[in-house]
Amino acid sequence: MESNARARTLGAELRDLRRGKGLGIVELGQRVGLSKSTVSRVERGERVPTETEVASILGAMGVVGAKRRELLKLAREAAGSNWLGTGAELPQQLKALIEYERVATAITEVGPLLVPGLLQTPDYARAIMVESGLPHAHAEARVEVRLDRQQVLTREKPVPYLAVVDESVLRRPLGGRSVMVEQARHLLAMVERDNVTIRVVPAQRSWYPGLYGPFSLLETARTTPVVHLEHLRSNLFLDKPEDVQAYLDIKPTLLAAAASVEDSAELISTYAEGRHR
Repeated sequence: MESNARARTLGAELRDLRRGKGLGIVELGQRVGLSKSTVSRVERGERVPTETEVASILGAMGVVGAKRRELLKLAREAAGSNWLGTGAELPQQLKALIEYERVATAITEVGPLLVPGLLQTPDYARAIMVESGLPHAHAEARVEVRLDRQQVLTREKPVPYLAVVDESVLRRPLGGRSVMVEQARHLLAMVERDNVTIRVVPAQRSWYPGLYGPFSLLETARTTPVVHLEHLRSNLFLDKPEDVQAYLDIKPTLLAAAASVEDSAELISTYAEGRHR
């Protein structure tokens, strides 16, 4: 069965529990009658395990109570496609997103409303969260998570990353002028990296597919691509091939609407230097 976002989350949870118990993959596999390669594929989200297999793994690790019930529920649902998460499922979906970003071979983000999360400065991210009414302590915790996620762009073998950003994003004064100037300067610094490309859609551009809303397209080597959509109180992972293909298909149109790499950098620099009108 094809991997999906639920399988990715389930695998990450099982991996973290195993490591927390100090167990190796071989030892766990021997306890439950699974090969090392099978356990490894389950933990990477490349194989969807049965509920019985998950129950055996949890039993071998002594996982009981609410955590056991949570993961068995996830196992029952792992065969389904497309994952709409609300409420208690949102932390699970964040784990899935982090896993996909960690193993991605390419990430494309479209930001018609905000600077994409992987490109946000701490002050810009903090302004979004504080101005949306999030308590300060919760905001700081989320900023730390977001900054940790950004390491996929700067690590030793960084992921190739493309962002298509609307110029209106650079105009919106989140956190005030100094925060926005710092954010624009950060974008200029990021495009100096070989793995990062930022294309800006000029303000005078008419309709283009990015106006449907922000999204992230995550491609991996061993599993099919997924699309991540984030809203006020829900997140959605799309992994049905026909749904994902629709987002792959609009990528050329998005790039055609955006300024070139060089012109985009020049446009960003006008905001970094306060030259925009």
